[in-house]
Amino acid sequence: MHRYEEQNSEQTLAEGLSEYYRENANLVPRSKLSAEASEFFRCHDTAHVVFGCDISLNDEAMVKIYSIFGTSGGFGILKGYRLHESGEIYRKLSIVEVVKTAFAAVVLIPRTMLKCRSQRGRWPWNQFDDQLSVPLKKLREEYGVRVAHLNHPPP
Repeated sequence: MHRYEEQNSEQTLAEGLSEYYRENANLVPRSKLSAEASEFFRCHDTAHVVFGCDISLNDEAMVKIYSIFGTSGGFGILKGYRLHESGEIYRKLSIVEVVKTAFAAVVLIPRTMLKCRSQRGRWPWNQFDDQLSVPLKKLREEYGVRVAHLNHPPP
């Protein structure tokens, strides 16, 4: 488990993002992304950190639900998943991974939607630069975010 995935992580958002990028160095380099894809993935990757998700396919599914129902992006974020760069990622998935995640989604989707519903506010999808120096613990308290792998309410 990464430090940014802990409900009460003392890391700042910027530190959590640094850990996320360090641990996932195999992600598509920003220099190879279109401007639109770069902005989408900046927000998407931040959602990974705020909601405490890794890059497993199950967690990617949860990030999508968190992004729709737990951020100010709403259903508008779906256009980012239709970008050419997103399609390249999808083509690398194995059918076995997809099928396993489809079965897990029966539980993951409703659980994640309930967590979003219990939030006190929606995370700002693309306007969070002023919060990069704020500890994740404080951000999660402010927005009422329960990280992906926490099944009980935070203390």
